Amino acid sequence: MSTVEEDGYSSRCDLCDTEVIHSMTELLLQGLATASVDSTTGDIFKSASSVAVAVKAELENYMLVRTEALVRESVGGDEDHSEQLMKASTRPTEFLSDLIDDFVASKKNVLSHVSGFLSSESRLNKIKDFMQKMETENVWALDARKATAETILVSIDMKCIFHCPERFVEQDKLADHRSQCKFRVVDCKNDGCSASFSAIHIKDHDSICPFKALPCDQLCEQHVMRCEMDRHCATVCPMKLINCPFYHVGCETAFPQGNLDNHCSKLLQTHMLYVLQATTRQNATVNDMNQRLQLLEKMSGPSL
Repeated sequence: MSTVEEDGYSSRCDLCDTEVIHSMTELLLQGLATASVDSTTGDIFKSASSVAVAVKAELENYMLVRTEALVRESVGGDEDHSEQLMKASTRPTEFLSDLIDDFVASKKNVLSHVSGFLSSESRLNKIKDFMQKMETENVWALDARKATAETILVSIDMKCIFHCPERFVEQDKLADHRSQCKFRVVDCKNDGCSASFSAIHIKDHDSICPFKALPCDQLCEQHVMRCEMDRHCATVCPMKLINCPFYHVGCETAFPQGNLDNHCSKLLQTHMLYVLQATTRQNATVNDMNQRLQLLEKMSGPSL
Protein backbone atom coordinates (compact mmCIF):
# COMPACT_ATOMS: atom_id res chain seq x y z
CA MET A 1 0.00 0.00 0.00
CA SER A 2 3.01 2.34 -0.37
CA THR A 3 2.35 3.60 -3.91
CA VAL A 4 0.82 7.06 -4.22
CA GLU A 5 -2.76 6.94 -5.47
CA GLU A 6 -4.52 9.45 -7.72
CA ASP A 7 -6.11 11.32 -4.82
CA GLY A 8 -2.74 11.79 -3.13
CA TYR A 9 -3.21 9.21 -0.39
CA SER A 10 -0.36 6.73 -0.16
CA SER A 11 -1.19 4.47 2.79
CA ARG A 12 -4.30 2.61 3.86
CA CYS A 13 -4.96 1.08 7.25
CA ASP A 14 -6.70 -2.08 5.98
CA LEU A 15 -6.67 -3.74 9.41
CA CYS A 16 -9.28 -6.51 9.41
CA ASP A 17 -11.55 -8.27 11.86
CA THR A 18 -9.33 -11.10 13.11
CA GLU A 19 -12.25 -13.42 13.81
CA VAL A 20 -13.44 -13.19 10.22
CA ILE A 21 -9.89 -13.62 8.92
CA HIS A 22 -9.40 -16.69 11.12
CA SER A 23 -12.59 -18.28 9.76
CA MET A 24 -11.57 -17.47 6.20
CA THR A 25 -8.07 -18.95 6.60
CA GLU A 26 -9.63 -22.19 7.88
CA LEU A 27 -12.01 -22.25 4.91
CA LEU A 28 -9.11 -21.76 2.49
CA LEU A 29 -7.19 -24.72 3.89
CA GLN A 30 -10.30 -26.88 3.95
CA GLY A 31 -11.13 -25.87 0.38
CA LEU A 32 -7.64 -26.76 -0.84
CA ALA A 33 -7.75 -30.12 0.93
CA THR A 34 -11.21 -30.92 -0.43
CA ALA A 35 -10.36 -29.96 -4.00
CA SER A 36 -7.09 -31.93 -3.88
CA VAL A 37 -8.78 -35.06 -2.52
CA ASP A 38 -11.78 -34.91 -4.87
CA SER A 39 -9.66 -34.25 -7.96
CA THR A 40 -7.53 -37.36 -7.35
CA THR A 41 -10.14 -39.80 -6.04
CA GLY A 42 -9.55 -43.19 -7.64
CA ASP A 43 -6.58 -41.94 -9.67
CA ILE A 44 -3.73 -44.42 -9.29
CA PHE A 45 -1.23 -41.99 -10.81
CA LYS A 46 -1.96 -38.94 -8.67
CA SER A 47 -2.41 -38.20 -5.00
CA ALA A 48 -3.77 -35.21 -3.14
CA SER A 49 -0.22 -34.28 -2.12
CA SER A 50 1.05 -34.34 -5.69
CA VAL A 51 -1.54 -31.84 -6.93
CA ALA A 52 -1.94 -29.58 -3.88
CA VAL A 53 0.49 -26.86 -4.99
CA ALA A 54 -1.06 -26.59 -8.44
CA VAL A 55 -4.59 -26.67 -7.03
CA LYS A 56 -3.66 -23.90 -4.58
CA ALA A 57 -2.58 -21.65 -7.44
CA GLU A 58 -5.81 -22.42 -9.30
CA LEU A 59 -7.89 -21.72 -6.20
CA GLU A 60 -6.19 -18.37 -5.56
CA ASN A 61 -6.65 -17.33 -9.20
CA TYR A 62 -10.29 -18.50 -9.18
CA MET A 63 -11.10 -16.43 -6.11
CA LEU A 64 -9.27 -13.40 -7.51
CA VAL A 65 -11.25 -13.54 -10.75
CA ARG A 66 -14.58 -14.05 -8.97
CA THR A 67 -14.05 -11.25 -6.44
CA GLU A 68 -12.84 -8.81 -9.11
CA ALA A 69 -15.95 -9.60 -11.14
CA LEU A 70 -18.09 -8.97 -8.08
CA VAL A 71 -16.45 -5.59 -7.49
CA ARG A 72 -17.06 -4.59 -11.12
CA GLU A 73 -20.70 -5.60 -10.78
CA SER A 74 -20.95 -3.51 -7.63
CA VAL A 75 -19.53 -0.44 -9.36
CA GLY A 76 -21.79 -1.00 -12.35
CA GLY A 77 -24.89 -1.36 -10.19
CA ASP A 78 -25.68 -4.85 -11.48
CA GLU A 79 -29.03 -5.80 -9.92
CA ASP A 80 -28.83 -9.41 -11.14
CA HIS A 81 -26.21 -10.15 -8.49
CA SER A 82 -27.58 -7.93 -5.71
CA GLU A 83 -28.09 -10.88 -3.34
CA GLN A 84 -24.53 -12.06 -3.88
CA LEU A 85 -23.24 -8.53 -3.36
CA MET A 86 -25.18 -8.25 -0.12
CA LYS A 87 -23.80 -11.58 1.12
CA ALA A 88 -20.24 -10.56 0.27
CA SER A 89 -20.64 -7.27 2.14
CA THR A 90 -22.40 -8.57 5.23
CA ARG A 91 -21.49 -12.26 5.43
CA PRO A 92 -18.02 -12.55 3.88
CA THR A 93 -17.25 -15.95 5.40
CA GLU A 94 -20.42 -17.42 3.92
CA PHE A 95 -19.63 -15.79 0.59
CA LEU A 96 -16.13 -17.28 0.58
CA SER A 97 -17.56 -20.69 1.47
CA ASP A 98 -19.84 -20.48 -1.59
CA LEU A 99 -16.89 -19.56 -3.81
CA ILE A 100 -14.86 -22.48 -2.52
CA ASP A 101 -17.78 -24.88 -2.97
CA ASP A 102 -18.06 -23.80 -6.60
CA PHE A 103 -14.34 -24.31 -7.11
CA VAL A 104 -14.37 -27.73 -5.44
CA ALA A 105 -17.30 -28.82 -7.61
CA SER A 106 -15.32 -27.86 -10.71
CA LYS A 107 -12.35 -29.98 -9.58
CA LYS A 108 -14.21 -33.25 -9.00
CA ASN A 109 -13.11 -35.97 -11.35
CA VAL A 110 -15.40 -38.59 -12.89
CA LEU A 111 -14.73 -41.23 -10.24
CA SER A 112 -15.53 -38.86 -7.38
CA HIS A 113 -18.98 -38.36 -8.92
CA VAL A 114 -19.69 -42.09 -8.98
CA SER A 115 -22.13 -42.86 -6.21
CA GLY A 116 -20.68 -45.13 -3.56
CA PHE A 117 -17.08 -44.99 -4.82
CA LEU A 118 -16.01 -43.25 -1.64
CA SER A 119 -18.33 -43.07 1.35
CA SER A 120 -19.11 -39.66 2.77
CA GLU A 121 -17.42 -40.54 6.07
CA SER A 122 -14.31 -41.88 4.35
CA ARG A 123 -14.11 -38.78 2.15
CA LEU A 124 -14.39 -36.44 5.13
CA ASN A 125 -11.71 -38.40 6.98
CA LYS A 126 -9.36 -38.16 3.99
CA ILE A 127 -9.96 -34.41 3.78
CA LYS A 128 -9.37 -33.95 7.51
CA ASP A 129 -6.18 -36.02 7.42
CA PHE A 130 -4.89 -34.12 4.41
CA MET A 131 -5.59 -30.77 6.09
CA GLN A 132 -3.44 -31.86 9.03
CA LYS A 133 -0.71 -33.06 6.68
CA MET A 134 -0.67 -29.75 4.79
CA GLU A 135 -0.40 -27.81 8.04
CA THR A 136 2.47 -30.00 9.19
CA GLU A 137 4.28 -29.67 5.87
CA ASN A 138 3.43 -25.96 5.55
CA VAL A 139 1.97 -26.44 2.08
CA TRP A 140 -0.02 -23.23 2.48
CA ALA A 141 1.54 -21.28 5.33
CA LEU A 142 -0.79 -19.59 7.78
CA ASP A 143 0.65 -16.13 7.07
CA ALA A 144 0.12 -16.66 3.34
CA ARG A 145 -3.47 -17.76 3.91
CA LYS A 146 -4.06 -14.74 6.13
CA ALA A 147 -2.72 -12.44 3.42
CA THR A 148 -5.01 -14.07 0.86
CA ALA A 149 -7.99 -13.83 3.20
CA GLU A 150 -7.28 -10.17 3.95
CA THR A 151 -7.00 -9.34 0.25
CA ILE A 152 -10.34 -11.00 -0.44
CA LEU A 153 -12.04 -9.39 2.56
CA VAL A 154 -10.84 -5.88 1.76
CA SER A 155 -12.04 -6.21 -1.83
CA ILE A 156 -15.55 -7.52 -1.02
CA ASP A 157 -16.22 -5.60 2.20
CA MET A 158 -17.72 -2.67 0.33
CA LYS A 159 -19.58 -1.44 3.42
CA CYS A 160 -16.38 -1.48 5.48
CA ILE A 161 -17.97 -3.55 8.23
CA PHE A 162 -15.05 -5.92 8.68
CA HIS A 163 -12.00 -3.81 7.80
CA CYS A 164 -10.75 -0.27 8.22
CA PRO A 165 -10.75 1.85 5.04
CA GLU A 166 -8.96 4.88 6.52
CA ARG A 167 -6.19 6.30 4.36
CA PHE A 168 -3.30 8.63 5.15
CA VAL A 169 -0.60 10.56 3.35
CA GLU A 170 1.95 10.35 6.15
CA GLN A 171 3.20 7.09 7.62
CA ASP A 172 3.39 8.45 11.17
CA LYS A 173 -0.30 9.38 11.04
CA LEU A 174 -1.09 5.89 9.80
CA ALA A 175 0.89 4.43 12.71
CA ASP A 176 -0.96 6.67 15.19
CA HIS A 177 -4.28 5.60 13.72
CA ARG A 178 -3.45 1.91 13.83
CA SER A 179 -2.61 2.16 17.52
CA GLN A 180 -6.23 3.24 18.10
CA CYS A 181 -8.04 1.50 15.22
CA LYS A 182 -11.03 -0.59 16.27
CA PHE A 183 -9.59 -3.49 14.27
CA ARG A 184 -6.18 -3.44 15.98
CA VAL A 185 -5.23 -6.72 17.65
CA VAL A 186 -5.42 -6.69 21.44
CA ASP A 187 -4.78 -9.31 24.11
CA CYS A 188 -7.30 -10.27 26.74
CA LYS A 189 -6.38 -8.62 30.05
CA ASN A 190 -7.91 -11.32 32.23
CA ASP A 191 -5.24 -13.31 34.09
CA GLY A 192 -4.79 -16.74 32.53
CA CYS A 193 -6.42 -15.93 29.19
CA SER A 194 -4.21 -16.02 26.09
CA ALA A 195 -6.86 -14.91 23.58
CA SER A 196 -6.14 -12.19 21.03
CA PHE A 197 -8.80 -10.45 18.95
CA SER A 198 -9.75 -7.21 17.24
CA ALA A 199 -10.44 -4.38 19.67
CA ILE A 200 -13.99 -4.16 18.34
CA HIS A 201 -14.70 -7.47 20.10
CA ILE A 202 -13.35 -6.56 23.55
CA LYS A 203 -16.80 -6.38 25.15
CA ASP A 204 -18.04 -9.53 23.41
CA HIS A 205 -15.01 -11.52 24.53
CA ASP A 206 -15.15 -10.12 28.04
CA SER A 207 -18.77 -11.27 28.33
CA ILE A 208 -17.79 -14.92 27.73
CA CYS A 209 -14.13 -15.10 28.79
CA PRO A 210 -13.75 -18.09 31.15
CA PHE A 211 -10.98 -16.27 33.02
CA LYS A 212 -13.00 -13.13 33.76
CA ALA A 213 -13.16 -12.50 37.53
CA LEU A 214 -16.76 -11.90 38.56
CA PRO A 215 -18.57 -11.12 41.81
CA CYS A 216 -19.78 -14.35 43.37
CA ASP A 217 -23.24 -15.44 42.14
CA GLN A 218 -24.18 -16.10 45.76
CA LEU A 219 -23.03 -12.62 46.82
CA CYS A 220 -20.09 -13.57 49.00
CA GLU A 221 -17.25 -11.05 49.11
CA GLN A 222 -15.00 -12.99 46.73
CA HIS A 223 -14.41 -12.48 43.00
CA VAL A 224 -14.23 -15.78 41.12
CA MET A 225 -13.25 -16.68 37.55
CA ARG A 226 -16.25 -17.45 35.36
CA CYS A 227 -14.97 -20.98 34.68
CA GLU A 228 -14.71 -21.65 38.44
CA MET A 229 -18.00 -20.09 39.50
CA ASP A 230 -20.11 -23.27 39.60
CA ARG A 231 -17.49 -25.18 41.60
CA HIS A 232 -17.00 -22.25 43.97
CA CYS A 233 -20.73 -21.90 44.63
CA ALA A 234 -21.17 -25.64 45.16
CA THR A 235 -18.18 -26.13 47.47
CA VAL A 236 -16.18 -23.40 49.20
CA CYS A 237 -18.43 -20.35 48.92
CA PRO A 238 -19.16 -18.93 52.42
CA MET A 239 -22.71 -18.21 51.23
CA LYS A 240 -23.45 -21.81 50.26
CA LEU A 241 -26.48 -22.94 52.26
CA ILE A 242 -25.89 -25.90 54.57
CA ASN A 243 -27.90 -27.71 57.21
CA CYS A 244 -26.96 -27.45 60.86
CA PRO A 245 -24.66 -30.30 62.01
CA PHE A 246 -27.36 -31.06 64.58
CA TYR A 247 -30.05 -31.34 61.89
CA HIS A 248 -30.65 -35.04 62.56
CA VAL A 249 -31.30 -34.45 66.23
CA GLY A 250 -33.76 -31.61 65.72
CA CYS A 251 -32.13 -28.34 64.58
CA GLU A 252 -33.57 -27.86 61.09
CA THR A 253 -31.98 -24.45 60.49
CA ALA A 254 -30.22 -23.83 57.14
CA PHE A 255 -27.69 -21.01 56.81
CA PRO A 256 -24.61 -19.91 54.82
CA GLN A 257 -21.69 -22.17 55.70
CA GLY A 258 -19.65 -19.12 56.61
CA ASN A 259 -22.01 -18.62 59.56
CA LEU A 260 -21.48 -22.11 60.98
CA ASP A 261 -19.31 -21.07 63.95
CA ASN A 262 -21.61 -18.19 64.83
CA HIS A 263 -24.70 -20.40 64.63
CA CYS A 264 -23.20 -23.13 66.80
CA SER A 265 -21.92 -20.72 69.44
CA LYS A 266 -25.26 -18.90 69.69
CA LEU A 267 -27.34 -22.06 69.91
CA LEU A 268 -24.99 -24.15 72.07
CA GLN A 269 -27.54 -24.77 74.80
CA THR A 270 -30.30 -25.47 72.28
CA HIS A 271 -28.11 -28.04 70.55
CA MET A 272 -27.24 -29.67 73.88
CA LEU A 273 -30.95 -29.92 74.63
CA TYR A 274 -31.56 -31.52 71.21
CA VAL A 275 -28.79 -34.04 71.91
CA LEU A 276 -30.20 -34.79 75.37
CA GLN A 277 -33.69 -35.29 73.96
CA ALA A 278 -32.35 -37.51 71.20
CA THR A 279 -30.35 -39.55 73.73
CA THR A 280 -33.42 -39.90 75.94
CA ARG A 281 -35.48 -41.08 72.99
CA GLN A 282 -32.74 -43.51 72.03
CA ASN A 283 -32.53 -44.86 75.59
CA ALA A 284 -36.29 -45.25 75.68
CA THR A 285 -36.15 -47.16 72.43
CA VAL A 286 -33.38 -49.40 73.76
CA ASN A 287 -35.35 -50.08 76.96
CA ASP A 288 -38.43 -50.88 74.92
CA MET A 289 -36.45 -53.29 72.77
CA ASN A 290 -34.96 -54.96 75.83
CA GLN A 291 -38.44 -55.47 77.28
CA ARG A 292 -39.63 -57.01 74.02
CA LEU A 293 -36.63 -59.35 73.92
CA GLN A 294 -37.25 -60.45 77.49
CA LEU A 295 -40.88 -61.12 76.65
CA LEU A 296 -39.92 -63.18 73.62
CA GLU A 297 -37.40 -65.17 75.64
CA LYS A 298 -40.03 -65.82 78.27
CA MET A 299 -42.57 -66.97 75.72
CA SER A 300 -40.10 -69.21 73.92
CA GLY A 301 -38.73 -70.84 77.10
CA PRO A 302 -39.46 -74.54 78.08
CA SER A 303 -42.96 -75.22 79.41
CA LEU A 304 -43.16 -76.37 83.02
